[in-house]
Amino acid sequence: MCCPRYCQFRTKILDLLNRFEQQAKKLHFSADDIHDAKYAFCALLDETIVTQPDPSYFNLQNAWLISPLQLSLFGSQLAGYRFFEILEQLRSRGKDRLPALEVFHYCLLLGFQGKYRIESIENLNHLVARVGDEIDYLKGKKAAFSPFAAIPDQIKHMIHGELPFFWILIFLLLFALLSFAGLRYMLSNQSSHALAPYQNVISAPAEEAHITIYLP
Repeated sequence: MCCPRYCQFRTKILDLLNRFEQQAKKLHFSADDIHDAKYAFCALLDETIVTQPDPSYFNLQNAWLISPLQLSLFGSQLAGYRFFEILEQLRSRGKDRLPALEVFHYCLLLGFQGKYRIESIENLNHLVARVGDEIDYLKGKKAAFSPFAAIPDQIKHMIHGELPFFWILIFLLLFALLSFAGLRYMLSNQSSHALAPYQNVISAPAEEAHITIYLP
């Protein structure tokens, strides 16, 4: 059974995902695009949590590894590979799957590495650049695309999206990241309170010691 604060954090994430799905349906995005966008977000959040180096995340990571979002929502723990398989399928469909393709691209820009974490980051960088160029091409922003294009500036990519689908997801991501930051702050405070009773175990004496020596 998970600790209440971790359950609360997870419940908030699941609620956000449900709200995202409802809003995307209202905007008439396809079921496939909504499904794949949720998968990409879950893969990003799972990886972000389990790769945190901060020791204050240890308990959260242990709880999360037992039931990551990708497992509880999609029945698989292979997002490190499956993410890129879906990405290739989206690329092959072109404009038909552009909304989901953009979401996958932004998840990569936000730091998702998956299988490339243990393979080649350089290859991942080339892939991110290539996908970004393909998206620009599909939107009519370029007459052609270069396989060796440099990785675009991250901020440029954060502001150039025109699809409301993307902005719904970015809002979801930002809200989730703020929740995550809040959890981190809470964990840090807890650690400080737990260590407070031991801060003065070793301390300098309140007054200097004086020794008087009497000579005969």
